[in-house]
Parts: sequence; C-alpha cells; structure tokens
Amino acid sequence: MLTTDITLITHPKSYLHIAPYPKPNLEAFEAPLRLQMAERYLDSHEGTRNFERVKAPRASREDILRVHSPYLYESIRVMSSFGSGNVGESAQASPDLYRNAIISAGAAIKASEVTLENPGRHAFSLMRPPGHHATRSNPAGLCFFNNIAIAITKVMESNDIKRVSILDFDDHYGNGTAEIFYDNPSVQYISIHEYDFENYGLGHYEEIGYEKAEGTNINIPLIDGASDMVYLDAMKRVVLPSIESFSPEIIAISAGFDPHYADPVGNMNIDSSTFWEIGKMLNGAAKKSNVKGSFSVLEGGYNPLATGPSMCGYLLGILGCAKPKLEDQVDRVSVDSLDSANMGIIDQVVSIVSRFW
Repeated sequence: MLTTDITLITHPKSYLHIAPYPKPNLEAFEAPLRLQMAERYLDSHEGTRNFERVKAPRASREDILRVHSPYLYESIRVMSSFGSGNVGESAQASPDLYRNAIISAGAAIKASEVTLENPGRHAFSLMRPPGHHATRSNPAGLCFFNNIAIAITKVMESNDIKRVSILDFDDHYGNGTAEIFYDNPSVQYISIHEYDFENYGLGHYEEIGYEKAEGTNINIPLIDGASDMVYLDAMKRVVLPSIESFSPEIIAISAGFDPHYADPVGNMNIDSSTFWEIGKMLNGAAKKSNVKGSFSVLEGGYNPLATGPSMCGYLLGILGCAKPKLEDQVDRVSVDSLDSANMGIIDQVVSIVSRFW
C-alpha cells in the first residue's frame, strides 16, 4: 500500500463533553483544548493544512454492542441523561458524554472505511473521548467506548477482513483493547507503554494471548523516562518484525501522544521527531505487507502545546515526507543506565515473542 494522502475525521461537537475534574487532577487535561490546539497547529503547518476533513457520523447501538455489553452502553446513556456521575475508575459522565462517545466511536469506524474505500489513503480520527482503556463491560481511564475495537470489529465483519494488526503507542497500556482481543487469533495487539516494575500490573511482557491467540498480544513495557532511541529500538526489533510475520490486511494505530517529554500525564522522554519516525516506519510496514489500508485513532496527548507538533510529525511520517524541524525538538538529557535497562527489557520481549514469528 502506498500512502499518498490523509483524511482527518472530525466533528464540531467533539468539544462539548467536559468531565467535572478540577485541575490539578490529571483527568482534567482530557479537555476540549487538546483537540482545539492540535487542529489549529495542523491548520498552520504547510505540510498538513490541506488535509481533507470528513465529518464523523454517530456509531449505532449495534456498532457499540458488537464489542461492549448492553449494561455498559445503557450505563453511559443513562448517566449522561443525569448529567453527571461516576461510571468507572477515572471515568465521569457529563450531559454531553453519550453524544460525544458515540460520535468518537463513529469517527473510528469512518476512518477504517475511508482507508478501505480509498487505497493509498490514511485516515486519522481526531476525536475525543479516547477509548483504549474501555473493556467489554467497564469504562475506565477517561475512556467509555473502545473506539478502535469497535471500528476493527465492524470492518472485519463488513469487509471479510481476516487479520488486523494494532499498534498502540500511547504512554499508558491499552488494557481494554488487549482484553477485548486477548483470545482472538485474528487480531494482533502490540503496545509500547510506560510500566512500573516496582508495582506490577497489567501490560507485562509475559501476557501473550490465550490459547489459539497465543503470540498475538505483545507488550513492550518500558521504564519511565524512555528516550527516543529506546522507542525506535522497540519499533525496529519488535513492532516491525511482529507485523511483518502476522501479515495483516489492515494496520490500525491507537495514537497516543502522551509519551512526549512535555506531557503532564505521561512520563516518557520523546519528541515529535520520534513520532515522525514511528509514522514513517508504519508507512514502510504497510507497503512491505501490502495491506489494504491503515488508519489511526487518537488516544492520549494532554499538553495542548505539545500534541500539535507530535501529531504533525506523525502524520508527515505516515505520508513519507521529510522529517520536519519542529519547535519541540530540543536537546534533552539522556540517562545511559536507563537506556540500557530499557534495552534489556526489549531483549526480554524479543526472546518471548520471536518464537511466534
């Protein structure tokens, strides 16, 4: 597949849902401003200002229930009608939550459809709220419906797609997406994320999928402060060979920009040049695997001043454009011992997953 252009899936009402978190709560950063500033940045950069824009449709109840339980769907609808309330851990309702959530899911579906209907075109769902923490039955972590899982499930059913690879490079582990596809041998889930090895939790590299799906769940859990070099090593040594071996028909990306060094919620140490490299590598993987299409869905990215350059770099990488020199690309301290520790983790991941290649 040769990516020649990009379509942004947007909607003017994506700004309406505002969760009732006062700052300095970290949840308060999942706010309309992060989208507004990112769109403004893309509009101002010569390489991205002319991207086609398509208005997102609403996902149907049937679309949501392909992935989620009726209880989750009804809970979000009812709590939105109340105008407030806790529907999950770090998941608060607002009067506009339900409408925004079904539009965000619809945007992900639209992104998958655009790329299949237009060979060579990459689609990016620039919407909120995010989705990758939502499990089949539980909203969590600012996520209510799992947008990328809903899109993948529908596109596989509607287009007779047999194999899909997902890359999730959000700072946080996409536990919801992993759970939904953990026993599905037709969906490969790869996650690069921050991990606390002093307090073990979900997202460890020993989690590899269940029964026939063994080997399709690939975790790259990095120590916080991981550098540009570490992310590129993870891409080259784990992500790209895993995708090539799986031979997907579609590549889907949970694009979280909170690994940026200036993000208030993430704790990693990369900038827009690395997001450009990731986009470029994914474009190369799509060509090499001759996939039918690739699309991205926005997850995290909570510094309004950093998400725009990060997204711009990533999209220009997907296009195969030259690496842009953007204002966030500044010299930063790199700790050799931390890089070495993270490289050791990647060694462990390779030793586990390479037997499935």
